[in-house]
Amino acid sequence: MKKVTIQDIAAELGLSRNTVAKALNGGVVSPPTKQAVIQKAWQMGYAKLDERLLDEVKTSYRRPNTGIILVLSNHNQSVFWNKVLAGISTAVSDEGYRMQLHVVDDEDYDGEGVRKLIADDVRGIIFLSVFPIRFVKGISKTGLPLTFFNSPVNAQEYIELGDVVNVDGFYSMNRMTNYVINNKGCTKLAYIGYAEGSRMVQARYLGFLNACNQNFINIDEALQFTHPSNQVSFSYAMVEEVINKLPYMPDAIICEDDDVAKNVALALLQKDPKYVQSTVITGFNNVIEKDFFKKDILTVEVRMEELGKRLVKSVMDRAKNPSMDVTFTTIIAYPILN
Repeated sequence: MKKVTIQDIAAELGLSRNTVAKALNGGVVSPPTKQAVIQKAWQMGYAKLDERLLDEVKTSYRRPNTGIILVLSNHNQSVFWNKVLAGISTAVSDEGYRMQLHVVDDEDYDGEGVRKLIADDVRGIIFLSVFPIRFVKGISKTGLPLTFFNSPVNAQEYIELGDVVNVDGFYSMNRMTNYVINNKGCTKLAYIGYAEGSRMVQARYLGFLNACNQNFINIDEALQFTHPSNQVSFSYAMVEEVINKLPYMPDAIICEDDDVAKNVALALLQKDPKYVQSTVITGFNNVIEKDFFKKDILTVEVRMEELGKRLVKSVMDRAKNPSMDVTFTTIIAYPILN
């Protein structure tokens, strides 16, 4: 393979050998010329390229800002969402865009309030929360590309309006429940999670049920809590109420996510500290703080920053190719078993 020289790079760019040499050795050249020379040297495999120069180009010469990616969320945020937002912010910046986060007012039923805030340079919208279809249809009137993280259980109307990105719940919860049964020896299993709250959370419950069926575990309906009284989420008060309603203490309590799992641990501690030690608890998302008192909660790892980047890729692909078919993407999750 022929060794790449400064003269080869100069010929490719139509520049003098002296100009290329200056760009590669710290001489005075214009920023665009320096960027072009370093990029071409890297593409051609120039062996003497200083990696610090390449890093400088990557950080100093990003593409000019070409617009905004709007991210819509509700008030129910947590550590999970913060990490997803970090991934979105990084990916948006890498594409030469800016991220704008907007927390939607609960009374903006048809999206009119959000539509008034959308500037001319917004290029796409990411929905981080599951919103009522009336609101989503209102936002779709903008004609902008839409990407949804998660969707309602009945998602037909959603997927007509944009791409949907989900995190796997069925297989990861199935695997974790199998582990609880076969490795922890649990046969009396309770479940706490809003099974009809979204398609993603419903999949977790179905994965749990499937694992029980595979292992011939009889489901005790008195231990299944799948509909919070507020039809939103299982807050600590609701979890405490559930724990106090249990007709007997199960071997394991399978929870829809880590927030519910933490609430379960705290409620068991209040009821009787011995239950915290004897009961297996599982969560989902891997966001439990390291200093949380119960160290053995089983959970599922979701690569949150990578998820954020995937959401950006989805909305950017839609912006670049408006006529392509809508997609329903499921990203793998990783049970952490001990």
